[in-house]
Amino acid sequence: MDFKQLLHRLTGALGLHRSSDALAREQYLALRNQVPVLYAIIALNSLFMAFAVWHAVGAVKAFAFPALTIPIMIIRVWMWRKSVPSAGISDIVNVRKSLRATAIAALVLSVSLSSWALTIMASAPVQYTLYAPLFTILCMITCGYCLVSLPVATYIVMLTGTIYIGGAMFLTGDIMAIGMAANIVTVSILIIYMVSKQSAQFRDIVNSRSEIVEQRAHANHLAHRDQLTDMPNRRAFLDALYQQQNDHAEKPVAVIMIDMNGFKPINDTYGHAAGDKLLVNAGKCLTDVVGKTGIVARLGGDEFAVLFGDPKNAEWIEFRVKQMLYEMNKPTLIDDHEIRLGAAFGIAHHPSMPKDPMELIQHADIALYDAKNSKLSAFSFFEGSMENRVRRRTQIEQALGDSLQMANIEMHFQPIFELKCGGHIGYEALARWHHPELGIVTPAEFVGAAERSGLATKLTIHLFNQALKTARKWPEHMRLSFNLSGSGLGTSNLDIIIPELLAEKNFNPSRLSVEVTETALLSNTDAVKTILGTLQNIGVRVVLDDFGAGYASIGYLQEMQFDGIKLDGSLIRKISHDESSRNLLIGVLHLCKAINAEVTAEMVENVDQLALLKSLPIDFIQGYLLGTPVHADETHKLAKSSISIDRHLGIG
Repeated sequence: MDFKQLLHRLTGALGLHRSSDALAREQYLALRNQVPVLYAIIALNSLFMAFAVWHAVGAVKAFAFPALTIPIMIIRVWMWRKSVPSAGISDIVNVRKSLRATAIAALVLSVSLSSWALTIMASAPVQYTLYAPLFTILCMITCGYCLVSLPVATYIVMLTGTIYIGGAMFLTGDIMAIGMAANIVTVSILIIYMVSKQSAQFRDIVNSRSEIVEQRAHANHLAHRDQLTDMPNRRAFLDALYQQQNDHAEKPVAVIMIDMNGFKPINDTYGHAAGDKLLVNAGKCLTDVVGKTGIVARLGGDEFAVLFGDPKNAEWIEFRVKQMLYEMNKPTLIDDHEIRLGAAFGIAHHPSMPKDPMELIQHADIALYDAKNSKLSAFSFFEGSMENRVRRRTQIEQALGDSLQMANIEMHFQPIFELKCGGHIGYEALARWHHPELGIVTPAEFVGAAERSGLATKLTIHLFNQALKTARKWPEHMRLSFNLSGSGLGTSNLDIIIPELLAEKNFNPSRLSVEVTETALLSNTDAVKTILGTLQNIGVRVVLDDFGAGYASIGYLQEMQFDGIKLDGSLIRKISHDESSRNLLIGVLHLCKAINAEVTAEMVENVDQLALLKSLPIDFIQGYLLGTPVHADETHKLAKSSISIDRHLGIG
């Protein structure tokens, strides 16, 4: 072991190494209470000794030390109290200055006190020879104890007293004085040893406390950060929201809820690692745009939130949202594929913080729902009317959960005609619901509610049962066309239930057509293809509904074999007076015939449309011109009659 290592160990054992910031602060706090006591002890002891010896050595020598040091100690206590305020101990530079000043003051005082004692020993009669040093060393031992939280100051006081007083007593040659000097040296060594031990314990306690504080800080950090993106999480976002309420309740505030579009299919297709990369990238895009003007948090899944504590106005917020949209729409490279993700933004902007900050989140959620269901915009500002729509949506979902209320949903039937011969060949079953409190609930409302609440399959079975009960009474040549729900189709067991119901009602599967939309295929393409394939195998016709309304329908024509295509009404609406609409329809019909599928045109509303369609390769037709949806009881009469579309063309 070299000298440097030995010196390092020695200084460490004595507590003389450079203290940590936390230890320095604790030493400072302890000394703030101990130093005034120390100065009081010195002042009292020096005054007692001065009064005891002044008649022997004179007033000047007796009171020289207390007269000089007591005012200085009073000033020093005042300066100590004022140098670093109690609440400002985070200023570690000033803390360390105060500690160094204390060590220097301890050296000056101990040297002065020892020198004063030696002067009295030299000037006083023999009987005072032992009195003065004993009085002084007891004072120094007491002072050393007061300075125990700063070991270096204690060592300075003890060593100074031992060297000065012990040396002077040893040099007297008096056997009793020499014995007392040896005793003083021994006691000083023991005190230094005990102080070093106590200092080590004090240091360990402070270090342990610091570790606990660091661990709590780390745990708090983890509790408030999202592990994947290292962004603030839901808890941190809510804390920031409530902090905004406490600090700036009178200022404007805005909360933006963000939901990524199309994340789940990409996550399922490319894997969770790719999904994680998309989330990290989305979080970075949002954070870069918001910067220091707000707080961005990942709430969970593909949902993010932004808090603007003092937005200028709605236009300023809209500008920031458009920036975020632009950044998030940039492609992300995954496995050599450029992936683009859109997002929906729901914005709640209030002129001041509401009494319940959660109201902002609720309003932003409502606006987000509106944005996700809007075809015109990717973002929406909250409006009061939105809350009414959400309340109605909730009431519909609750009503669907009640089997008795679901039973009130009835089936109506719209006639379908064969275009070339004009004959009536069947009906499309359409659900209608007139709720006693909610009034007329549209199919879009209750089907969407059923899908959101996981009741889509239950609703489908209820409606299909009704439709079969009516259709089984029709003539054998009459077909039933039935719509299958969208997003829940892939997770249903309708490939088992529908065949069972057909057998139970003794209804020939070849008389049934099931219509599915692009939405149904998007939800879980492979599972939906399996279900529809099973139904086709028993003779059920599968028809792609609303063809021409979506963006990917042509791709699905290649993926699976449809028995029929039902054109969206938007392709029919303007054909009688718009040449480009007619040309588009003709092109779509060529595509349908290329895959050998029968074509149905819907929403035929005037004679001009009917006449034009009759000249085109279309197989079936329906619309309000030919027949509106009717109650189940009326279908039996119409099915037995010989109604035809020719009457609308003035034929027959």
